[in-house]
Amino acid sequence: MGHGEELGRHRPPEGHVEVMETLPSSREFWERFASKRNPVLFRGIGETFPAFRLWTDEYMIENFGDLKIKIEGKTEKDYYPEGELGVAQDTIRHFLETYQRDNKYVVSQLPDRLSPDVTVLPFLNCGTFKERLLEANLWMSSGGTKSLLHRDADNAINCLLNGTKDWVMIDPAHEDLIPIAKEDVDAYGGFSLLNPDSVDLERYPRFREVPWTYVNMTADDCLFLPYGYWHQVRSYGEKNLAVSVLFSRLREVDLTECETGPPPEPIRLSDSQMVFRYDGYGDQTMGNTDPFELQEQFTELCEEHGFLREDIMRQALSEGYNEFDDKTIQPVDLDLDIIEDTAKQMMTVLDPEGTGEVPCDKMIALKLDTLTLLADIMDNDPANTEDYEYAKFDPEEISELISTLVGEARYESMTINPDEFVQRYQSIGGSAKIAKEVLGILNPEEKREITVDDVFQNLPAVLDKFDRKMKSEITSALEWGNALREHATTWHTEGDINISKENGKPGLASKEGLNEPMDKQETLHVTIDSKSESRSTEHAHEEL
Repeated sequence: MGHGEELGRHRPPEGHVEVMETLPSSREFWERFASKRNPVLFRGIGETFPAFRLWTDEYMIENFGDLKIKIEGKTEKDYYPEGELGVAQDTIRHFLETYQRDNKYVVSQLPDRLSPDVTVLPFLNCGTFKERLLEANLWMSSGGTKSLLHRDADNAINCLLNGTKDWVMIDPAHEDLIPIAKEDVDAYGGFSLLNPDSVDLERYPRFREVPWTYVNMTADDCLFLPYGYWHQVRSYGEKNLAVSVLFSRLREVDLTECETGPPPEPIRLSDSQMVFRYDGYGDQTMGNTDPFELQEQFTELCEEHGFLREDIMRQALSEGYNEFDDKTIQPVDLDLDIIEDTAKQMMTVLDPEGTGEVPCDKMIALKLDTLTLLADIMDNDPANTEDYEYAKFDPEEISELISTLVGEARYESMTINPDEFVQRYQSIGGSAKIAKEVLGILNPEEKREITVDDVFQNLPAVLDKFDRKMKSEITSALEWGNALREHATTWHTEGDINISKENGKPGLASKEGLNEPMDKQETLHVTIDSKSESRSTEHAHEEL
């Protein structure tokens, strides 16, 4: 039963997750759901969002069209499409003008200008909850998206505004039966190596024992998804649109304000104390480490040694310790140069006087703006920027492309046609925007044709642009791609799989941090010699 079939056919479900028609109090939400990591679906709540009425395509183009968003393919780890601003980078206007015909999916931090139309549910608007709102994300497609089976790092309230979604949900208590990808220590949850379209129960027979529940979401429903809860999602509808508000993993809360003051009311997200915000034009901070947890980890590390130094920081980044789940996790092939640079930058912030040591009382007194800066240093992800494409390709790939064009030029006219370069660059997965930027370096005088001498003179500057390193050499995207090829599974929807550099960032703590040691799992181990690439989002491709 279930072998070779889609996820959820391996055994009958245990039923639908709990459904509530009215919202709980903050105390009830904490005691019944958040503290126990129990998911719950709130029916009909999204109607309270102004976005539920306002966010038509026409309205969004007129009011938010110039804002920058991140995009992916509809199938997780398939490929990253070209947007108006480059690979994986688009504007809301261009996306809405093309998403009905193209394989693309918004998976992006929510631009601030949209936040007045999003509601913070009242049970999150008091006590510890309101102080620990982290970020908001936007998910939009023409339906037909599907994720891998995965888990996310933070708690989330996911609200669906258009379309429908079906969720397969698996309690993390059963993850020792799930074949889990070998991942680096980073700020994201992990994913399973199961192909959700065709589960291989012969290779992973223990998965037959995994109980599961399901969620059927319709427009105006909101789902509480606990951190670390395994899930796989498929979306439907001509337009599928959702927002999510993330909040910290919490072990205890102070709800005195919720119970002694006036009952909390829903508020606009723009009026909340959310930590990470995005102006819609610059770089995103999607998936950055929770700064409150970061402070706890810094303080614990400092108290262990009596102070903080750069070498202590570097060792902690190299080893990765998940204080929240009390597990030490050994990262895989983290780039030591990146770790050293990250530790140096963080110490520059913590020790601007250059004394070489940071006392623990200073760590305890760190302000939120300093902590968010440290989180951005630790989690600096090119996939959150327009420079993503320069990190996506290795210099060797660009050198090979240009060398091929030079060889053809020597054989024919000794010149390279700029239009031909753009087409060749796009053929390997690049964008016209970055191709033109490269041409600007190779051909600063904007000649109609580029000579071979121009190329040789300016090529080093081009390769320097593509020398931006990711924070991982072995990545989940590469591992998944190798698993597909090795086991002949079918998952991608269009064209060839474009394996991209997964962003495995060094961290003092792994926010996934929920795996049992690898020797206790049926984890597929893949040896990869090639360099890896990044995606954020990244953080595990959210599916809302």
